[in-house]
Amino acid sequence: MRCWRRTPILLSLIVMLAAFLPAQEKLTTPLIPREVLFGNPERSDPQISPDGTQVGYLAPANGVLNVWIRTLGKNDDRAITDDKHRGIRNFLWQFDNKHILYAQDVGGDENWRLYQTDIASKQTKDLTPFEKVRVDIVA
Repeated sequence: MRCWRRTPILLSLIVMLAAFLPAQEKLTTPLIPREVLFGNPERSDPQISPDGTQVGYLAPANGVLNVWIRTLGKNDDRAITDDKHRGIRNFLWQFDNKHILYAQDVGGDENWRLYQTDIASKQTKDLTPFEKVRVDIVA
């Protein structure tokens, strides 16, 4: 008998809640595009040169992350690396202010090689051209 007395109250609560809940289509949020989550950043990892005259950063060149250099106080941004496959994920300045260094593996083999790029000539050298050897920059 007691259950029947509470039923109208429960029914009216359910009706009131249903009236305040938005329709199902309003709850659906569009998915974040994969390009936003996993795509290349516009610019990342800015680093000032040891002498304080230049800034380097990572940005896409033809859709692949490469190292760009800008003279501070000027708008002379230029890509100094020309990777076309995997992209460069990090770099560091060499203390002569004329070169940058970065590590990259060949085809995903996890055998990291050390590369040096001359800022003026944009020439890149593989400093560790050995098979099945891994380099790590520690300092």
